[in-house]
Parts: sequence; C-alpha cells; structure tokens
Amino acid sequence: MKTISSYIFLIIFLPYFLFAKPTSVVKDDNSVVQIRSTTQAPNFLQPWRYKTPENRRFYGIHIGDGQILTLSHPIYYATNIEINKHGSLKSYVGTIVKIDHDLGLALLKVDDPDFKNGLQSIQFTNDIYIPSTGLVIEYKEYRNLAERRIRNVKLEVDSYANGYIELPYLEIQSDEKLEGIGELIVEESSRLAIGLLYSFKSSQNSGKLIPGLSINQFIECKKEGSCIPFKGFRFRALQDKASRDYYGIKKDDQGVLIAEVYPSLFQNPALSLQIEDVLLEVAGFKVDPKGFIEHPKFGKVWLSFLIHAMDPNQKKLNYKIPIKILRNRKLMEFDLELKPFEETAIRIPYGNTRGRKPSFALIGGIVFTELSEHYLMEFGNQWRARVSKELLYLNDFHSIQRDLSLGNVIILSQVLPLTGNQSYHSLYQLVLKTVNKQRVKTLRELREIMQAPESNLFHLEFTNGTEVVFTKKEMETLNLESQKIFKIPNTYQD
Repeated sequence: MKTISSYIFLIIFLPYFLFAKPTSVVKDDNSVVQIRSTTQAPNFLQPWRYKTPENRRFYGIHIGDGQILTLSHPIYYATNIEINKHGSLKSYVGTIVKIDHDLGLALLKVDDPDFKNGLQSIQFTNDIYIPSTGLVIEYKEYRNLAERRIRNVKLEVDSYANGYIELPYLEIQSDEKLEGIGELIVEESSRLAIGLLYSFKSSQNSGKLIPGLSINQFIECKKEGSCIPFKGFRFRALQDKASRDYYGIKKDDQGVLIAEVYPSLFQNPALSLQIEDVLLEVAGFKVDPKGFIEHPKFGKVWLSFLIHAMDPNQKKLNYKIPIKILRNRKLMEFDLELKPFEETAIRIPYGNTRGRKPSFALIGGIVFTELSEHYLMEFGNQWRARVSKELLYLNDFHSIQRDLSLGNVIILSQVLPLTGNQSYHSLYQLVLKTVNKQRVKTLRELREIMQAPESNLFHLEFTNGTEVVFTKKEMETLNLESQKIFKIPNTYQD
C-alpha cells in the first residue's frame, strides 16, 4: 500500500510533469475563435413545449485537430453551433464531442478540413500562479484580437459551475470590463495558457477562472462521463467545544463531522464513511474544524481539493486515498475507495440542468413528472414562496438518493382543464404514493402499469391522502382529447 508521504508527493508535484511542456502564447497566435449558438431550452412546467430560442456568443480555444475547448452552459440545448476564426468571414459548423457538467467545460469538433488551416494549438499548463498578473485574450470580430489585464488572487474550491462536485478555480480581479464567456487567460510574464474565464461580475470587478489543471483533466479523460473521483460525502463544521467533546475529539486534533453520505457510491461498508464520523485527516493533511487543509503551495484550501484535483491517470473505479477518522470515539485509519460521480446518486436533480430534457406522463389529462429543482424554478424568482411546502422540503433535504429502493419523486404537476376530469381540476403539486397499491419509482414504471393489458381500473393515491380513479377507457379518451386541444405530441416522454 502506498504510504501517506507518497500521496503528499503526488498532490504537490505531480501536476507539473503529467503533460508535455506547454508553449508560450503570443497575441498574434491564431488560436481563439468566436462561437455562436442557437439554443432552445425546454419548459419543465409544460415538458412538451420549448421556450423562446436564444442566440449566444462566447469564445473557444483551438487545442488541435479542429477541436475547440469552450464552456458547457452556452451549448446546452443547442440547435445550431457556428464557429468563426480570426481573419476569416466563413462560418464553420461545430458538433459536440463531450461535456463535463461539473467542470463547466465542453469539447467541440469542426469536420471541415479548411478550419484548422492557420490555427495554432494551445496547451494549458498545470501550474497555478498565485498571486500573479495575467492577460485576457479576446476575439473581437474577425480582424481584431484584444488583451486585457487581470490579477490572479487566490485558489478556491467550490461547485462554480453549479454542479454536484466542488472543484478548484482561481478568483481573479480586474478593473477592465470583461465578459466571462470563455476568454483565454495567459500568465503575463511567461505567457503560458493558465485557464479559461468562466464568469465575471463587473459590479464586483471579480470573476472565476477554470485552471489548466482542471482543463487537462477534462481533455485527457478518455472514458465516457467524468474522470474526476468524488468524495461521496458532505460535512458540517465542528467549531463549538460542546460538540467536539461529545464526539471525543482530543485537544490536539481538529476535524469535521460527516453529515451526509452517498451510499450508492460506496461498495464496501466497512471501508466507507458513515454519518457522524469525524474526519480528522485526508492523505496526511490535518482537516481543520471548518473543513480546510493547509496546502504547502496554495495555503488554506477546502479538503475537496485533495480528492477532486489529483492525477487524472489515477481517477479509476479503484482509486483510494488514506483517511483518519473517529467513529464512536475510536480512532480508525483506512483507504477510502473512490469513484467518479454517478447520476443515480441524486434523487432530485438540482444545480445546472446538465442538458436534461424533462420527462412526463399524461394520464387522463393529468400531467405527471419527476420532481427536480429545475421544475420548481419555473415558478419565477420567488419560487420558494410559491411552490408546495412538501416539494420544497423534499428538494432541500432529500435530494440525495439515500436508498435506491425509494426511486425518484413522482409528482402530479397539473390537471389540464377538460370536462372529463373536472372533479380533479383543483389538484396540483401532489406527490404520488401508489398506483393500484403499488409504489412507483420512476415515470417509466408508471407508464408500464398504465399500459398493462390486465389493468382496466387505476387507483392513484397521493401522500396527502388525495385519491384519483380512472378506467382505462376514460384515461385513453381524456389523453386523446388533451393531445388535440393542447397540442401535446406524445403522452409520454422519458
């Protein structure tokens, strides 16, 4: 088994020799392209409909062989992607190769052989320069490249892309007016490519930069999905003396309390974290009561950095990292087995939509869907005050799939106003409990029950005690009427 000192060596030094040495970027290098996308997001409240199309403009970086590195969120639900390169009036069609929703990165490909003519390839350094001064290289129309100055202030770890995983980013500051739409950032003195600008708030003169270390993890990942190992737990600070005494933490120790775990990500319960464990050390680094470790190069950073930002070649299903914990006041040490984040670990989706389209089932003119935060947010900026308190509670406290036998949360979203279902018109935002006394985990299961040839009567029960009853003939008649009146193409969408 590898020693803790070996892990520390990997964390500190490995990023510097994982990849070939990057070259300097000069202003005249033709590597920054402009991308325009037309997107049409779905309506989670009326899943058979789409919202008004939007046109978006952002930047991309040529990394070789006609491949363009860019941000992911501007191409969600894209119906068309056009790419323009410096010095050319021609527009090229781009296709999506892969997306990482947590890193906030996407890789596009242009198949036209003329596209890569005259384009330079950019390779990002794994070095993180803080504090330092950088330059933002922007594409301004087809004949103009511009540079603006920024300051790299500090390394932070957070779910900056509104995803499920906390990842490193650089906080930057600038007095310039920046857009934060994928601009290339180079270190001023060496002119090495150090990252992409993910966002920028002019009112605060600050923004977030995706570092080259994360970009190289994304580019080098050859498997489908993410190559980033996920820690599989959430923690709570342990700062008050009473709590620390209760969990048996010694004066010289620190640590945080494990408040929630993702059970579907741990295969071996004996070598997994449990709720109310106290995490003392990760890979030889002591964890302070707020969840930070003291990194020899970057100073105080969140403990997630040790797990989510290591060698991409080690990010396999059997990847392990040594930890030290207190369990029932007893000290334990073992290697925590990690694997990439799985979508099945989430019961109620939240954060960015990850490019998902909403699913629904139409039953007797009643719209059923699976609960997600994206559905709730369709009720406007004040959605937390407008939606059902039960749905709000589930979204806040049951978003993680603690028990795979529970399945997703199926809700009655709305009743379409038809004469045949008039007695149910007042129903909305109800949580489905059973259908014919059978618990339903997914919309697909619900559909299978409703389409079963032996079923002629359907009895739907909801958690608040409401009941809905349809015969198969009534359901089919009302579905056809709903499709005709409300122009719904299908009674089911997965």
